[in-house]
Amino acid sequence: MKMNKTLLLLSWVMISLLAYWFGWKQGMNQNFPETSSGLSQGIEDKQAVQGEEQASANKGSKSSTTDSRVEISEDPEMIQETSEIKTIKPPEYKDSFRERMDSSNPVVRLQAFTELLQNPTSENIATAREAYEKLPEGPARFSELRMLSFSWGQADPRAALEWTSNLDGFEQRIGSGSVLDSWARYDSDGAIAWANENFEGDENPYYVGIISGMSESDIGAATELMTSLPYGRTRGRAASILIEKTWQNGEAAAVQFAENLPQGSLQNYAFGEIGEKIAREDLGRAVQWVENMDESEIKVAVSEDVAERWAKKSPQEAAQWVSEMPEGEARSESMEEVVTQWARKDPTATAEWLNQFPSGELMDEPIQRFVREVVRKDPEIAMTWAEAIVDQERKERTITEVKRVAERVAQQQEAQANGEPQQNGNPRDGGPGRGPPGSRPR
Repeated sequence: MKMNKTLLLLSWVMISLLAYWFGWKQGMNQNFPETSSGLSQGIEDKQAVQGEEQASANKGSKSSTTDSRVEISEDPEMIQETSEIKTIKPPEYKDSFRERMDSSNPVVRLQAFTELLQNPTSENIATAREAYEKLPEGPARFSELRMLSFSWGQADPRAALEWTSNLDGFEQRIGSGSVLDSWARYDSDGAIAWANENFEGDENPYYVGIISGMSESDIGAATELMTSLPYGRTRGRAASILIEKTWQNGEAAAVQFAENLPQGSLQNYAFGEIGEKIAREDLGRAVQWVENMDESEIKVAVSEDVAERWAKKSPQEAAQWVSEMPEGEARSESMEEVVTQWARKDPTATAEWLNQFPSGELMDEPIQRFVREVVRKDPEIAMTWAEAIVDQERKERTITEVKRVAERVAQQQEAQANGEPQQNGNPRDGGPGRGPPGSRPR
């Protein structure tokens, strides 16, 4: 009987232990899933909770996240909302055209002008004009001026030109040119009539914008109008525009355009510009083009531009090429360009190179150019070279220039030594610079 009690007690203890172990095991299963997928899901849940908590903290949200899972929805509205949350607009972005057009960020401002002026209604033009007039004066607002004037020219060019006539200086030129460019694209006769009514004299600057606009649809008519203009600055600027326009259509189109121009300074200038463009893309091909030309004014113009381009890269190589050219005006003009570039870097080497050539009238211009490049740094050397000029009139004129510059340099040096303020002066007392036909004789 006693043994039965002992066995009963032992059985009860074993059952209790088994029950305790079974309950402990179940608790472990609930807290730590045994499968790898369950473990991964638990980590993802934790990361999702942390991500949402971080997002809430960044947004300053007061609400708490109750669901730790991130649900992927295919609802378009939900996707759009998610996309909008991820898109961060720059601080300069404004929904209002007026606010964006007043932005200090030029990208935001120009975008607003572009969007508004695509539809040049009277209301949109007024809004753009008001915004433009509030911008700080200066080159920073020239782009907006061009856009406003061009768009306004499509809707009411006469009113636009009346407004631009009240602008000052360079802005008046930009504004009126853009209006006439726009107007001439669809009504060149009307634009030309207005230009003739509003300017007296031969040098009518309004033709520049008109020819630019006409070239978009009828390059032949634009060229005819340009060539009919008198020799001067307006014709030169118009010619530059047409050269650029034809060059955009390819080298062959630009060459054909130049070939059809009247012989003289205008045609020479066009070929020179084309030669410089070819040299910019392929210097070797430009050199070969010049070498295959017969001696002519066109060769002079082209070789001059090619030499200038080459001398900017390597004056020594350009000098060698020019040295091998036959004696003539083409070599003389090309030497001027080499001297200009080389003397600024190494006047001694430039002088040694010039000494290789015999004196003569064709050497007068290169020597004069050298004198003007070195006179401020070394007036004595400049005077020595000025006296080597063969043509008497050119020689006397150059010597006078050297004396005047030398006197100015001496005064500046004296003032500097005495601590006195120096007067601003032209660094080189030379002749007129290069430019399109009309800016100077060629």
